[in-house]
Amino acid sequence: MPALAYFLLPQKSAPGATPPSGKARPQQPEVAQEVAPESLRRTEQGEVVGCAGLHNTHAWLGLPYAQPPVGPLRWKAPRPALAWTGVRQAVACGAPAMQLGGIALELPPDQWGKPAGAEDCLTLNVFAPQHADAATAALPVMFWIHGGANSSGTAATYTTLRNLAGRDQVIVVSANYRLGIFGWFSLEELAREDDTPADRSGNFGTLDLVAALHWVKRNIAAFGGDPDNVTIFGESAGGQNVYSLLASPLAAGLFHKAIAQSPIVTSHSLAQARNYRNDTEPGHTLSSRELLCAWLQRDGRAANREAARALIAAMPAADIEAFVRGLSAQALLAPVKPGALNFYEAPTVLQDGHVLPRGPLAEAFADRSTYHAVPFIVGTNRDEYKLFMSNNPDYVRMMFGKLPVMRNRARYQRHAAYMSALWQTSGALEPASAMLASGHPDVWVYRFDWDEQPALPLIQPQVLLGAAHVLEMGFVFRDLDGEFDPFHSYTTANLPGRKEVSDAMAGYWTHFARHGEPGGAADGRPEWARWQQDAAQPRLMVFDTSADGGTRMVVHHASKATLKALLADDASMRHNPRERCELYGRMFVWSIFGGREAPEALAALANKHGYTGNTEALRSTFWP
Repeated sequence: MPALAYFLLPQKSAPGATPPSGKARPQQPEVAQEVAPESLRRTEQGEVVGCAGLHNTHAWLGLPYAQPPVGPLRWKAPRPALAWTGVRQAVACGAPAMQLGGIALELPPDQWGKPAGAEDCLTLNVFAPQHADAATAALPVMFWIHGGANSSGTAATYTTLRNLAGRDQVIVVSANYRLGIFGWFSLEELAREDDTPADRSGNFGTLDLVAALHWVKRNIAAFGGDPDNVTIFGESAGGQNVYSLLASPLAAGLFHKAIAQSPIVTSHSLAQARNYRNDTEPGHTLSSRELLCAWLQRDGRAANREAARALIAAMPAADIEAFVRGLSAQALLAPVKPGALNFYEAPTVLQDGHVLPRGPLAEAFADRSTYHAVPFIVGTNRDEYKLFMSNNPDYVRMMFGKLPVMRNRARYQRHAAYMSALWQTSGALEPASAMLASGHPDVWVYRFDWDEQPALPLIQPQVLLGAAHVLEMGFVFRDLDGEFDPFHSYTTANLPGRKEVSDAMAGYWTHFARHGEPGGAADGRPEWARWQQDAAQPRLMVFDTSADGGTRMVVHHASKATLKALLADDASMRHNPRERCELYGRMFVWSIFGGREAPEALAALANKHGYTGNTEALRSTFWP
């Protein structure tokens, strides 16, 4: 982790953000921007005033859209926000959701992996042109969902969204939502007789986003926005949450278009969320039962896991509820071990049958009656997986303890290409094709290819990172000044190319938000054709500079079957059956993108190519 801090720490702090502390943030933080009196607006909860920003914008930061999910409301569906008296000064972002601190919160390395944020986190931010108010023509609304593996992150990172508000005359909203084990947690003993089905669902993070969209529907007109023209968009886990909102019947009518950037489409069954890991239907290692065992041991009430299981079996449900509700947020996070980028994997996006369908999320898009068939853009970055490989000691060594240098450039590029293509196939192409096959024609697909980082010796970021995960966001946000530059990629030399790609992406995104299709020709950009079944026709939009082919439509085909065939016949690994087997395992046995096949498939490949080693032992080099 520390090795990539140089590349991953943003250059500037998010305006209006204050350092997370693990405790609830005061209503009026000490660090705040100056009030703009002319920004007075009236919401259902009361009057609010914000601050002025670049590009002739106003921002209202840290607006509560639901009651704090604390005390008896921990692990409950969000309740409507309470009214206030007087004029609320909304000039500083609200507290991040509880999480393990790291790069996503711009914390110093000595605070990484430690609890940060607050349970009182259900706030949103609104960015609008200064002239926009209830009396003006209603502007399109774009609702941003931040990423971070659904365990990390904050809306405060993305105040550069104001660029879209000012430059493109749209209203932009960004929201915090509960994360990790606070946002998705299903423990039967928490249920009470007066609970709603939503309270029992375990999908609290998803419900938070639904509640924020309800707030938008009821209040956004006061800021000049059109509640009947809302586009949701998000990146990575934010893209996954776009998929979950597309599939949630509770989100019906709350949005009218959707964009998923670098999404994943995974979900977890209730058995995975609830059961012990060695049950007949195995639970996740951070299931509610496994966490309960860990909490009891940490509290000194059980000597080991077996004793904890016996104690749980004997405890009345009311005692279990009282125990877990009495634990501090820090105690709840204590058994959770940080992974890559201080994210952690816990069961999220639960198949509860009320908020989300009972089956896998990906299957919802095969039947038009089981999702909201709104106009949809989806895509990935060409080198998605390099962000995670660049921290993996299997792929890089650390010069001077902090500079990542590729061990084997050819192997690095080969594995990145396969893993990134698998992400594209699983996260974008398969859902897009499923929607099209279900009778939904209004789907557009893209790939982001920009890779013109400065050519630093040894590190070679244009190869090490390339068009990596998260890189496209600054281009979508029209950030040419480097406020959101996570890899320190922006230079004066590459500014013209960055502007070219940014103008294209932001132009398509906001045209889509305004009109329901990305357009192109009328705005001097290539016409973006819809995704279609005929793989021999141009159906994928590529975003790149003119020096590398420019923004253009291309013929493109990929599928898991195609990738398996390419891997099986890849001549570059003809003399290295171990590498071929390792890469197959990374892609299709251990990865969330490849379906997590049974180990027998890997053993069959090993036998075919003459690898005699222990295929299961190859997993020790896998980077989750």
